[in-house]
Amino acid sequence: MTVASVEVPEIGRSEVLIRVEASALCKSDVDVYDWTPLVEKADYDLPFIMGHEFAGTIVKVGEDVQGYQEGDRVAGETHIPCGHCETCRTGNQHICGNHMGVLGRTVDGCFADYIALHEKALIRLPENISFEEGAILEPFATAMHAVSKADPSGRSLLIAGVGTIGQMAVEIAGFLGCTKIFALDIDAGKLEESKRRGADILINGREEDLAEVIRRETNGIGVDAVIDFTGNERVINQEVEAVKIAGTIVHVGMVEGTLTYQNFMYGVVYKELIVTGIFGRRMYETWTEAMNILRTGKIDLGSFVAKKRKLDEFDKAVEEFSSYSGRIVFEHGQS
Repeated sequence: MTVASVEVPEIGRSEVLIRVEASALCKSDVDVYDWTPLVEKADYDLPFIMGHEFAGTIVKVGEDVQGYQEGDRVAGETHIPCGHCETCRTGNQHICGNHMGVLGRTVDGCFADYIALHEKALIRLPENISFEEGAILEPFATAMHAVSKADPSGRSLLIAGVGTIGQMAVEIAGFLGCTKIFALDIDAGKLEESKRRGADILINGREEDLAEVIRRETNGIGVDAVIDFTGNERVINQEVEAVKIAGTIVHVGMVEGTLTYQNFMYGVVYKELIVTGIFGRRMYETWTEAMNILRTGKIDLGSFVAKKRKLDEFDKAVEEFSSYSGRIVFEHGQS
């Protein structure tokens, strides 16, 4: 990664030019920085500008853009769908398979002073949300999508891995009426934070057997649903043991290599588990749900901002990333 001077991007007829006011560092950005095998496998065209979590101010509007104008405060959706393929037309444009643009990967991202973005990816920023908070709306909506798939109301839920999005999931699950929240991690500090955010049972993966704890706490039945943020094969196989018959496992964490279920027939097939995943947020359903929750004031989005840095301190932010369960937010000097 290098810091470079580039031209302010030109915009197309359906795009806007945004002055970035704040952006946030995601684990997937750290993976790009480290150039992990999963990133290498994606075979991205180089070079590209990184970053996909941001908020900013529209400074220029394309001729065909409707509903937005200069001065509007916006955040951005990471996925830029084609809008006309079979997937898009059947309610799944957030996972468009027709050369979908991905911000900060196949489309130049937000770790810059200005960003050009298609109107399809614009999310209007409410006046009561600051730019720094707006920069972490995208991961909050990811947590919202994951929790929605786990259907927590009146049920028990295991959240495996309580980094930033895991902590967000804890609060959202509690808001939506989850009856018992289990939090799993190997970091005692993150576990304690999840307790403050509403987790009922804390499980330290270094010291306790996940499946044993859950069986004990659920009278041997198992947990209704699991959201996995770890991507760790050993943990995932423990989750298969810990989830109840006909339960649900929602995969969010990135699995670098091949994933093997050690007890596939008895653990997955005969239990009739629902095993699913999420990629980002449903457009625009998840965003609306997330905004409605935040509007109640019962979840403080700002509490997930762990530290603020300037963009030219990117290397330091990468080094510090794993130390925080909240986001490191870059101030771009305009907010």
